[in-house]
Amino acid sequence: VCSSDLANRTIEIQKYAKKETMTGLFPTVDFSLAETWGVIIPEANLGGMKIKMGKDQSYTWSGTATLPLVVPQLWESLKISQRSVELSVEQARNSKISTLSAVKKAFFQLLLARDSYEVLKNSYNLAEENLAVTRDKYKLGLVAEYDTLTAYVQKVSIEPNMLSMKNTLALAEMQLKVLMGVNVSEPIRFEGHLKDYEEKLFNDLMILKEDNDISSNSALVQIDIQKQQLVLSERLNKLGYLPTIALQYSMNRSYSGFLGYATTANLTLALNWTIFDGLSKYMKTKQNKLNIENLEQQREYTKQQLEMSISSSLNTIETAAEQVVAYKSSIYSAERAYEINAKRYEIGSGIMLELNSSANVLQQNQLSYVQAIYDFVSAQATLEETLGKIITDK
Repeated sequence: VCSSDLANRTIEIQKYAKKETMTGLFPTVDFSLAETWGVIIPEANLGGMKIKMGKDQSYTWSGTATLPLVVPQLWESLKISQRSVELSVEQARNSKISTLSAVKKAFFQLLLARDSYEVLKNSYNLAEENLAVTRDKYKLGLVAEYDTLTAYVQKVSIEPNMLSMKNTLALAEMQLKVLMGVNVSEPIRFEGHLKDYEEKLFNDLMILKEDNDISSNSALVQIDIQKQQLVLSERLNKLGYLPTIALQYSMNRSYSGFLGYATTANLTLALNWTIFDGLSKYMKTKQNKLNIENLEQQREYTKQQLEMSISSSLNTIETAAEQVVAYKSSIYSAERAYEINAKRYEIGSGIMLELNSSANVLQQNQLSYVQAIYDFVSAQATLEETLGKIITDK
């Protein structure tokens, strides 16, 4: 929210800067008022009689109105100002894209922490049930004390992971609220689970693999706008060789006690032409040329980096999709294995180690399953940020 406000203010600043440039096309009016005290007043000698040629005090009013007629550089400056506005708008868009991606990833991180905690909680409940069953059997003399200790260790070994994941969940929720621009103490209910995204996962995969156009990437768009600014700056620099023409009207009115009121008015058509500027414009041309070459090289390097990032994201997405299928299938097998071992242990034909081992396998597969979905949606958010557009509808 803060970055968005900052970006919007930057756009407004550039708009006002453009309007400021446009004022150069409007007439300017200047007015001045002066009061003069004579310190030494000239005197005229007429037949031995000295007459002062002025007054101890005099007043002067003057006004000048200037209208630019031909100002090539100013016209080109307006185009540069427009590009500055476009650059600010693009920077604001980039800020929104980055914020949206950060919020998405934070939300997915919250879902991952929540789902992982639920997996650990379920595993803890199963371990508690197994411990209760084992203690009952031990009291009846059906199992050794070793089984009771093993079941207890299985239960308490899950507790640290649960506490850690609970803390991770709280931190993820606070981080998401901060990114959303709300107070961390604001009561907000975040709904959903990572498994909710599984249904659209493969459909999204096909869309993501087909739509990889980087023309909307904000970094490339900003470089293109900056290059346009440099091209316009070069044109502006060359237009400095042309003359400027302005129409000026001035009026002057003065008063002195000796001469009374005196009024003058002038209409001037002024041409201003810089013949030699010490090669200043030539040096600026060289600078602009090198800056344009640097931008072109920077764009090519940025494009290569983006293509590598897109390839990496797609690889992560494809791998995660395959892992989701594999882990979902293995979860079913792990659940069946646990049920069989639980039943065998219940009737006395199985041992606690087998039951704990199957419980650990089930827990690990469930955690890996939600992690794979998180890897997919997180990489998708990164890819959409890189492309500078939303590809799929959530």
